[in-house]
Amino acid sequence: MSETPETPDTRVPRLAVGCRVRTVSPDEAMLLVPEGALKLKGAASEIISLIDGQRSVEAITIELQQKHATTDSSQIATEVKQFLDKLHARSVLLYSDQAEDS
Repeated sequence: MSETPETPDTRVPRLAVGCRVRTVSPDEAMLLVPEGALKLKGAASEIISLIDGQRSVEAITIELQQKHATTDSSQIATEVKQFLDKLHARSVLLYSDQAEDS
């Protein structure tokens, strides 16, 4: 049985304390974490650049789907979710249920 996300992912990702992003070029970023740095290119760089503590996973996905309209939208959704969940598993990224007013 295949899984297709039917409901929007309203979780709002934000970087954990001590983590930050440094833009190296339009297609490359460095994710600085307490124990080192991760070099991000292509899709990973684009995804991380959209994490602002306001956009939900769904909003990030939609923005990338609109930007890359010729790419399979379900592939983009899968890549966004997998990338964010990997960062969450490494405690680099936290999720909240709604955008925080700051």
